[in-house]
Amino acid sequence: MSPAADLVLVVDHQLPTPDRDSGSLRLQRVIDELLALGRQVVFLPQNGTAERQYADRLRAAGVGVITDRRQQVRFLADQGHRIGLALLCRPEPAVQMLARVRDAAPGCLVAYDTVDVHFRRLDRQAALAAAQGSPDRYALRARADSMRAVELLLTRECDVTLVVSDEERHLLRELVPDAWVEVLSNIHRPARTTAQRASTPRVLFVGNYLHEPNVDAARWLCTEIMPLVWAEMPEVTVDLVGDAAPPAVRAMAGDRVTVHGWVPDLAPMYRQARVAVAPLRYGAGVKGKVGEAIEYGVPVVGTPIAFEGMGLVAGVDVLGGETAAELAGELVRLLRDDELAGRLAATAGAGLSARFDARVARGVLDRLLNRSPAGAAPRQASSPGVDSKSSIATCRTASVSVG
Repeated sequence: MSPAADLVLVVDHQLPTPDRDSGSLRLQRVIDELLALGRQVVFLPQNGTAERQYADRLRAAGVGVITDRRQQVRFLADQGHRIGLALLCRPEPAVQMLARVRDAAPGCLVAYDTVDVHFRRLDRQAALAAAQGSPDRYALRARADSMRAVELLLTRECDVTLVVSDEERHLLRELVPDAWVEVLSNIHRPARTTAQRASTPRVLFVGNYLHEPNVDAARWLCTEIMPLVWAEMPEVTVDLVGDAAPPAVRAMAGDRVTVHGWVPDLAPMYRQARVAVAPLRYGAGVKGKVGEAIEYGVPVVGTPIAFEGMGLVAGVDVLGGETAAELAGELVRLLRDDELAGRLAATAGAGLSARFDARVARGVLDRLLNRSPAGAAPRQASSPGVDSKSSIATCRTASVSVG
């Protein structure tokens, strides 16, 4: 990288909305770390829009935001030589922009940021649909297979692939053995413990409902898990919090379930919650809802998928289960045992601070900016005999979800 290549390009389907979804919060904090490392950052949202409050936040921090497609093309042509690192976030934006970035900035390091490994999440969704005999199971399997082909191609064609957990790093390294894969996970602040445990037995679920696993989790919670809890503790109430709740989630509202929609400040919700729940039956990556609850000192009950990649130990940091009965039993146990709740919150908070500190992310970003992967040198953009532009052009025709 030349000394003049001081610019970092970030491409995603839209500007980060950190108060609405976990992936956006992670990206916002990654951008903050890039700025702290002295880099200039330019963001190209591929949906061509910039909601004012989110654009203003980036611009106030010194980030360039270019929404107009023609201006994006002009920027790449004029300033491509200054780009040292390009972060292409999620499959569809990466597919759309990889060849253009290669043309405009042939000397830059191109990183495909998975956000989560999409095909892993879709594989699990398809498996759940098959187990339930859903009529969508064949379409979901085809979608998962298509996404797998797209993401593995991007892993081969980009210089480095970013994942959020060691589990996903091992998965991609098994499938693409020569790939440079780095873990750039969520960034959590030191634990913000609540002043005292809430007196009322309230269970909190947080999730953006544009993300399909959250819709399934909220419905499973209310229709199968909570009836078992209410059989023993009828006074327990549920708060469903999150943006873009569809009719299937809004229909869960009732005497003991409140559907709040988007809440700009979640601190009051966490202060009122006795337990946070993450009943995810499929998904991938690292779950921001789990880390956020731990930040606020609220104990968590969830499935193994909810805790994946976080280094949390069931019975020590969190309580877990795979069936509705197991999760309901752990919810009742935790709602009744204040001493257990306090112990879980304390141990989980210490582990979170160690594993997801900003310094960990800064070290990864520093390696990217200096092109110094652990173990092996960066690969060439394409394997011998493979035409990158033609491969990506083929990839553009695949059915891709931005998740």
